[in-house]
Amino acid sequence: MKIEKSKNSHFIKEILPDDFSLEGFEREFTQNKNIIKDDRNIIKILRIGEIETVTKLFKTPNFIQGIIYRFFRKSKARRSYEYSIFLNQKGIKVPEPIGYIEVYDRFRLRQSYYVSRKIDFDFTLDLATKKKVEDYRSILKSFTDFTYKVHKNNIMHLDYSTGNICIKKNEKGYDFFLVDLNRLYKGYVSSKAGLENLNRISKDPEIIKILAEEYASKSSVSFSESHKYLNRSVNRDLLRLQLKSFIKNIFRNDVKISSLEFTWDYHSNQPHAINDRKLKNKISLLSWYSNLKIIIATLFSLSILPFFYFKNKELYGKKIDNFGLCVNIDNSIESQRKISNEELIDMIEELSIKNILVRIPLSDFENIEKYLSFIKQLQPKNVLVCLLQDRGHISDLNLTKERLDFIFENLKDFVTEFQIGNSINRKKWGFLSVDDYFSFFKVAYDLKKNKHHKIKLLGGNIIDFDIPFFARTVFHFKSLFYDGVATQLYVDRRGAPEHTQFGFDTLAKIRTYAALVNASLKTSNEIHITEVNWPLSNFAPWAPAKTYLIKESLQSSFLVRYYLLMLASGKIKRCYWHQLVAPGYGLVNNLNQKIVKRDAYYSFKYLIKILSGGKTKKLLREKNLFCFIVEKDDVMIEAIWSSKGIAFYKTDPSQLIFDMRGKKIQTKSSPIIDITGDVIYLKKDKKNYNEFNLKEISENMDLILRGNR
Repeated sequence: MKIEKSKNSHFIKEILPDDFSLEGFEREFTQNKNIIKDDRNIIKILRIGEIETVTKLFKTPNFIQGIIYRFFRKSKARRSYEYSIFLNQKGIKVPEPIGYIEVYDRFRLRQSYYVSRKIDFDFTLDLATKKKVEDYRSILKSFTDFTYKVHKNNIMHLDYSTGNICIKKNEKGYDFFLVDLNRLYKGYVSSKAGLENLNRISKDPEIIKILAEEYASKSSVSFSESHKYLNRSVNRDLLRLQLKSFIKNIFRNDVKISSLEFTWDYHSNQPHAINDRKLKNKISLLSWYSNLKIIIATLFSLSILPFFYFKNKELYGKKIDNFGLCVNIDNSIESQRKISNEELIDMIEELSIKNILVRIPLSDFENIEKYLSFIKQLQPKNVLVCLLQDRGHISDLNLTKERLDFIFENLKDFVTEFQIGNSINRKKWGFLSVDDYFSFFKVAYDLKKNKHHKIKLLGGNIIDFDIPFFARTVFHFKSLFYDGVATQLYVDRRGAPEHTQFGFDTLAKIRTYAALVNASLKTSNEIHITEVNWPLSNFAPWAPAKTYLIKESLQSSFLVRYYLLMLASGKIKRCYWHQLVAPGYGLVNNLNQKIVKRDAYYSFKYLIKILSGGKTKKLLREKNLFCFIVEKDDVMIEAIWSSKGIAFYKTDPSQLIFDMRGKKIQTKSSPIIDITGDVIYLKKDKKNYNEFNLKEISENMDLILRGNR
């Protein structure tokens, strides 16, 4: 027998086809739909050449386990293979071992497969213990004889359950095959240890009696002793399982809370706040273990943050293609003007924006076709699909898997990026803990790993500036990876985007998140701001908040300034304004059966026009004055504003100056213009460019009076 062995695989070469390759094997396994089991481990019937095999992909080990399996202990796949050979040599029937595959990186084992020849068996021992076959008594006696012989060979299967014993009827009786062989004891097996090995077979008194009687007839132990000991062992195992279940319930993450307790607000397009204090307390109590891990992650992140924060300074010289816009398909209610897909697309084209985010609420899956149709109409735009969770899908992960698979499959030619979940640190959105979210994300991650390889999954999805929750999402030991981190980095509660929270302004917040992402091993370095806006006053109940509201006159200014700061950070892959159409916060108001494009719409349009395709050069800052410089074609563009107060600037007649809407500012009659919260754009020839002297303006800010300009 010729053995083919490499650093990460072990196969019997002579029974494999000449063109066999590990790459082909993994691809075939992923695409194969002949599934026996899909739980912690995945088991499939897989044809390799002329051989029909049962192939088992073991659960991906966590980070610590992966290191142990890499350097200190044999993988489950390798143990299954070696134990199968050993049992075969001892005359104990097992499925013929074909080989194993181990996939490593530098530090740890990532995946392992065990491959065996498929056997034709009639049933498992489970049917006999449930008395679903007529001769179950004789089967159980034969099984006990078989078990005794295994024990006399100084062998004990440590996962000896009814599902791991396959039975095939022959002319003389029954053949028994052992499967799931990664846990095996080799050594002397006493009669008591042998009886204890049978304690998982059944809790039925009749079957316990049959097992004890038959085992006693083969061993030196009397029936009364055997029966007494086996009964005691069964009860002890039952107590162990009850204790295990109790502990799991303490540490469980899948807290059962009715989906009826989470209701949707169709005015603000988000869930209603949870006002039930008892419910909040219930959630906090049940999620205490997950909250403890948040504290640990926070302490860890704070300990490493200074190193990565100061290492990750602003990056300039990047091409500007970051502008994004959230666009919901029309779900208008009450007095809202209905807007067709064609009208939405016309507005998108008018804005000349290339990056679009579309929400698909899983709770509205019955209408999935209208979402898919709209997304397909957006081609050739770069579309990011946000898959919105609800409590029903969080609780039923099998349903989630089925529906995500459907969405991925139907959008495979149109979309590559998917945001999994939204605002996971707000319980009104349905996730009761970060661990709750990990389980939800893992469904999408496994689908990508096993089937939809080309998609990118954005994870994290923390709303607002929330270091503890953000740290917990990027520092964990779960077997999952984000292709990018999504965050809904709202700063609206601080007012202007330059205002601080705990000493962090918008730039510092972005830099902090970027530092944590850079330190994480669970994500790429891509960060996407998938929501940002400011709720508008006088638009209740359409605004998503009752406080921290701004007038429409400030919306344009805050939007443009936020984007300029985002660009200046050099850390953000995309930034999406939320939303195109929304009475309480969108660029377009559709109340009273009208379509009204707000001033922010036109300011956003000109921002995209003037900066897209340019390269970031520098951000200047003096006190409350800001100047963001962009190089584009043969001109230098300076975006200038004041976050507080008014400054005055004496213009050069050769300069072109535009306001936020793109209107040219005339300076011939009045060469001194105001620098306010509304951004102005200066266009200067690149050949004779002199950088804007912001320091001089700042120093004279309090000295120049409007009356003697």
